[in-house]
Amino acid sequence: MDAARPGIRPMLATIATDVPAGEGWVFEPKYDGIRILAAVTRGEVHLMSRNGIERTADFPDVASAVRALADRGGYRDLLIDGELVARTTHGIGRFADLQQRSKSITAARHGMRGGAGIGTMATGSDAGGAIGVALMVFDLLHAGKQQLVGEPWHVRHDALVRLFRRTRARNPNVQLVTSTADGPRLLQEARRLGWEGVIAKQTDSAYEVGHRSRAWRKLKLQHEQEFVIGGYTEPRRSRVHLGAILLGHYRGHTLVYAGLCGTGFTEGELTRVSAMLRRLTVARSPFAGTAPRTPEPAHWVKPVLVAEVRFTEWTPDGKLRHPVYLGLRDDKSAVAVHREPESVQKPPRGRAARGGAAPAGAPRIASGVTPGSAARGKPRADTSQQVRLLARLDAIEHEEGGSGSIDVEKGATLSLSNLGKVFFPKTRQARAFTKGDLLRYYVRVAPVILPAIADHPLVLRRFPNGIAGKAFYQHKAPDDVPRGVRTADVEAGGNVIRHLIGGDLATLLYAIQLGAISIDPWHARVGSVATPDYTVIDLDPGKTASFSLVVDVARWVKEVLDEFGLNGVPKTSGMTGIHIMVPLAPGTNEDAARVAAQLVATAVAEQHPKHATVTRGVQQRGERRVYMDYLQNIRGKTVAGVYAARAHPLAQVSMPLSWDEVNESLTPSAFTIETAPARVAARGDLWGPAMRQRNNLRALLKSHGARPD
Repeated sequence: MDAARPGIRPMLATIATDVPAGEGWVFEPKYDGIRILAAVTRGEVHLMSRNGIERTADFPDVASAVRALADRGGYRDLLIDGELVARTTHGIGRFADLQQRSKSITAARHGMRGGAGIGTMATGSDAGGAIGVALMVFDLLHAGKQQLVGEPWHVRHDALVRLFRRTRARNPNVQLVTSTADGPRLLQEARRLGWEGVIAKQTDSAYEVGHRSRAWRKLKLQHEQEFVIGGYTEPRRSRVHLGAILLGHYRGHTLVYAGLCGTGFTEGELTRVSAMLRRLTVARSPFAGTAPRTPEPAHWVKPVLVAEVRFTEWTPDGKLRHPVYLGLRDDKSAVAVHREPESVQKPPRGRAARGGAAPAGAPRIASGVTPGSAARGKPRADTSQQVRLLARLDAIEHEEGGSGSIDVEKGATLSLSNLGKVFFPKTRQARAFTKGDLLRYYVRVAPVILPAIADHPLVLRRFPNGIAGKAFYQHKAPDDVPRGVRTADVEAGGNVIRHLIGGDLATLLYAIQLGAISIDPWHARVGSVATPDYTVIDLDPGKTASFSLVVDVARWVKEVLDEFGLNGVPKTSGMTGIHIMVPLAPGTNEDAARVAAQLVATAVAEQHPKHATVTRGVQQRGERRVYMDYLQNIRGKTVAGVYAARAHPLAQVSMPLSWDEVNESLTPSAFTIETAPARVAARGDLWGPAMRQRNNLRALLKSHGARPD
């Protein structure tokens, strides 16, 4: 058999709405990458995508690893099936991580000359925390003289396991996928850790080349699929190249419009995609029926480019809600793109969906797991602790009536109560979220939020009865706190008050147990309260000011910061505004911090008086302008902490951003306690590295006649 013969296509899975019951099923993680058939024929390696495109030259490290696998197994001919994924510093990555590693290649696949292409990936550590790529292997179709396509899955799998055992040395570029017979438990773990989903396979099924079979079933936990690009809109304000892409899917031979998508693009991707689209321009809309109405002028294109898009749900009229662009795909034909049916995106009711420990030997591909350990099912200690805590919180909420104790860390035990209480009532856009949901959110983002608030006194905004009830601020820590919860005396305004101090998980979860939703840290640390870590410019829109205007003001602030030679770090407030933090050199006093923020805000207000103001009085500043509040830089004043949840109906969070995300497509509703952990897993911590680029204010203050000390 010629293992690399042209025309072979992989077996495909159908989408399922529940976990298959009964014996004879195994379950594997659903990886989010590029499907690859890897063939070795008399020493030559071929990596083929699912639609037959050769990708060998794009991934030389993987090709070498496949060749070594065949050599060490003693096979001149080999054919394996798997998913090509990004390896990042946070573990096995997502499709977006592969896109972040893209380089330019020819676009001839789409009938274009020149320009940027779609799929070649770098092999160095060049973007997004990526450190390489890996082929996650889950099937063996041909090995030497063994033709295995017609054999049952369990026979093929046993042969695949033997092959990897014979190779002995582990190669990070080619790894064996771990399987388990416990589907419900693996699905629980997938939900907790933000995986794309799970694949169920019948153990007695043959490999059906090129067919979509019910012997393999996809259990998708997220709304994510391919869409055809049928046009784009012109940019507005500071956006460049294009405003949004117009998406659709085929119903038979008809292209059905599914909505606009302008979120998720970097500046580089805007340049690359717009160049490709301009070469595909056509005179008329390719979508069925009347041309879609768009907020900006639309340009139509030949519908051949396919984009991977994540979204929260379908609207009743068949449009995407909150779509986010992940990248272009060249491994699926545009005419093959159809609307995928619902799977298991919504958790089922009942005990089976709720708690319990992870299955023994189940793979873990969450943030914080190395790719090698993911393949072996051996998480690092911090991830193991996270899984344990999440399982315990599930059990308290769903099996113990909402009250119970939890061992957090270093001997700290917390008593928790009312975990089933609804903190965020159900809305049209989101399900209800309980106190337990909020606790689980903070456990998931603990690796990034705890360093950000370490040693900072905390101010709590408590909502004992959820966001629909009365709220109050609490500065003083309770007199008796559990062991392991950190407190300290802190001076502000001549008063000394004992505060909770951030930096450890026990203190964070204790604050949520008290009914806090937002965690608001002081700008300075305990022991050095007169020298803040950063100064903040809080962009607060008037009642009739749009969020797009807030974005414009933020970019104007960026321009002034650049003029002053300062580094600023943006984040959504979690409500309707944006916070711009300016990290400060050690020892910068609080007066200098406040004056620097005032100088920046005043400069923007003078340049754009119709849209931005530093006038504090609500009536005087008007309802259509954005108030740039620099007076938050007073000892004891706070803004919502980074990654902190807010008392918003959609359970939005304060999310750090890269500056290229501060554009007209930015929407605060994209970041909620439900979506934020997956973003952190995919993008890593944008906050910590940016905040380490500290600013010395001495030159700025001197040039404006202010005293730096």
